[in-house]
Amino acid sequence: MTLLVVLLLASFLPSFTGSSLNVAISVIGKEFPEPAATLGWLVTAFTICAVTMALPLGRLGDLTSRRAVMMFGLALFAVANLITFFVTSMQMLIVMRVLQGLGGACMISTNQAILSDSFPPAVRGRMLGINTAAIYIGLAVGPILSGVITAHLGWRMIFIFIAAWATVTFFLAIGRLPKNTQSPSTLPLYHRLDIPGMLLFMVGMLIFTFGLNHLPGTWIDYLLIAGGVILLIIFLFWENHSKIPLLNLNLFRANRSFGLSTLTTLLNYGATFAVSYLMSIYLQQVKGFTPDITGLIMITAPVVQSLVTIVAGRLSDRYSPFRLASMGCGVCTIALISFIFVTPESPLIHIILNLVIVGTGFGLFSSPNVNAIMSMAPRADLGLTAALLGTMRNMGQVISMTTIALVMVHFLQDRPIGQVAPAEITAVTQACFIIFAGICLVGVFTSLQYRSRKNTPSSAPEANHAE
Repeated sequence: MTLLVVLLLASFLPSFTGSSLNVAISVIGKEFPEPAATLGWLVTAFTICAVTMALPLGRLGDLTSRRAVMMFGLALFAVANLITFFVTSMQMLIVMRVLQGLGGACMISTNQAILSDSFPPAVRGRMLGINTAAIYIGLAVGPILSGVITAHLGWRMIFIFIAAWATVTFFLAIGRLPKNTQSPSTLPLYHRLDIPGMLLFMVGMLIFTFGLNHLPGTWIDYLLIAGGVILLIIFLFWENHSKIPLLNLNLFRANRSFGLSTLTTLLNYGATFAVSYLMSIYLQQVKGFTPDITGLIMITAPVVQSLVTIVAGRLSDRYSPFRLASMGCGVCTIALISFIFVTPESPLIHIILNLVIVGTGFGLFSSPNVNAIMSMAPRADLGLTAALLGTMRNMGQVISMTTIALVMVHFLQDRPIGQVAPAEITAVTQACFIIFAGICLVGVFTSLQYRSRKNTPSSAPEANHAE
């Protein structure tokens, strides 16, 4: 169980770090007076680095040592957050956020792989459910705890807290993380790494997500998106002919459900990630709630997610995880459709009930979906598969926020949010939820194509049982 504790602590870190800075951005902006676009990089730099680096790091862990990759990530996380306490400019702070994103990618690409390889199939879903709950707790606690720290101790102490957490996790992990179980190779590492594929993926994903994060922008941003798509298509073509591919396309060819499951991950996160952002604006600008009351209302969804995902993970050990994930996607769709009918006159209980439903659906989807995907991956590709899941989650988040940005520009042009009438904000939220419900509905159809668990490939990992 010590191993599980280490993995839970490591799962908490990237999600907490990714969400914790949102409430402190205005305070940081007062200390470092920079344009709003520059302040936005405090959030996007972390996400873009995590999206770009997760897949190469996952493959590196598979070929060398997942334990070493995670330990490096924890150490980098601790050092980068400690240095952040002493930064003297916005540029230094953004560089540290990039390093934090790299450390987070190390943990994202190895955490679930180590867990899946360490626990027997009979309890793997339960362990993944608990692990996923730690991610949601980090997302939920991040804005609340960082708000308290910022108000009483200053924003820099957020990074001291994170550095201390990472340091404790690092020392707990020593001697407790298992070694990779695949046979070591006598070939040098550079002969086993797909260097051209890695470069194509990293550059393509970097400029693609950079362009998406700046929409609606100038023609340069659309050119970056197009260039990123072209490079990623070239990457897939290269991988199809490479003898040592970064992304093992046979995972998709051997089992149609693997590809559908990963696609559904992208769709579900793309449809549900921005719910809290939209409803936070609605509750403050339309209903007139203060930020602290809004935070208490919005914590409903992640709390429900955390509780449901533990139960759903346990159920996925006994029943088909594919069917459970499909049910979760369907429940999310129902909640998103219900959000479309929210008006300025809607009672608060309507909002809270919708948050409970979306939290239930997402909790029911997440851990069974992870269990299904990890159960279909050969042991040698567990790190790659975990990294692929992390990439799909982060890309879904980027797509979700980009959708909101485009809809807001269409309805509100360049007006500040504080100068917009409640009816117009409601129109924005309704339009966004129509799009999100449509995305989630597509996810329901893709998830319904899952095969039953008995049809998963025989190459699924046999656990190296943890103590």
